[in-house]
Amino acid sequence: MPAPVTIGFELPNDDVHSVAGYCAAEMAIDQANAVGNLPAEVRLEVIVNGKDRAIARKAASDFVARPDAIAVLGPTNSAMAVISQDIYADAGILQISSEASSPLLTSKGYTHFFRNVANDEVQGRALAQAAVKYIGGKRIAILNEDSAWGEPISAIFAGECRRLGVEPVLHFGYTAKERALDFSDLIEAVVAVKPDLVYFAVYWNQSHIITHILRERGVDAVFLGSDALKPYAFLEVPSRDKQPPYHSLAGIDMMVKPSARQFLVDFAGRYPQMLDSPQYAPEAYDCAGLILECMRRAPELTRSAVLAEMQRFGTYSGALGDISFTETGDLKDPDIGLYRCKDGQRIFIDLIKNLV
Repeated sequence: MPAPVTIGFELPNDDVHSVAGYCAAEMAIDQANAVGNLPAEVRLEVIVNGKDRAIARKAASDFVARPDAIAVLGPTNSAMAVISQDIYADAGILQISSEASSPLLTSKGYTHFFRNVANDEVQGRALAQAAVKYIGGKRIAILNEDSAWGEPISAIFAGECRRLGVEPVLHFGYTAKERALDFSDLIEAVVAVKPDLVYFAVYWNQSHIITHILRERGVDAVFLGSDALKPYAFLEVPSRDKQPPYHSLAGIDMMVKPSARQFLVDFAGRYPQMLDSPQYAPEAYDCAGLILECMRRAPELTRSAVLAEMQRFGTYSGALGDISFTETGDLKDPDIGLYRCKDGQRIFIDLIKNLV
């Protein structure tokens, strides 16, 4: 049997079993190794990017220089994915992400990159449709951090609001002041425009601070957040929300998706500690499954042959259901779910396309 090959999973640090996606990919690979129908044993290793450009590029370069490196999972963060994407492209290695959603990742002409999550072009438009057509926002304020995720999705959201006939009353992007966690200018700007809906393209830890200050300042607007708030209900301000906040999720809800039931049973049995925050676990499971299936189909066990199989794959049936990809590596017709958050719980309403 050929020598073992390695799939890398790019993450901020090596605390891999705190990441639902890594656990899911590990489970997929262990299951396949146990069945014994792979052309070689597969190992999963972390590629640590440290959330730092220099560290990320060196780690990616070191990984692709290894003769046993066959494919890459992740990163789970759009900004870090943008930083290392060209290195994986130049190496001709298959890369599949379960969470990185920035439009930049599939707009550069790379042919090695795929993702099992909705492009923010889709999510941004869907969120605007939910804001205007389902929630009924008329005075919409937009807040975004200055990242490869926050800026593009907020611009897409704003453009779709305008297309639907609603001009945002505020679009506030981060500066050095907000990066230093001084939100005084942001708060004053929001208070001044008296919004009825505030959209957040801001990660959960900073959103938590902003929402509480806004409520203290008397802002009663409905809060709407995108999937950077995924594991937490941090837009919620208990006892101060006149209406519970809304969140989106650009992945599937494995609690309600029929195709994910067996995955949920297996995942819960192996990683029960992950059930408090299982978002994008089925996406990562299918990312790993796609790589393994490409290995089975490839005429030889080389990274170029595995990538070629992915590029002509067709339809894959997994925890996400039946999925296929565009020529640029994006999912076709991805699910975007809308949720209400109350008492720390995220309650599924429906897919946005069904609501609007």
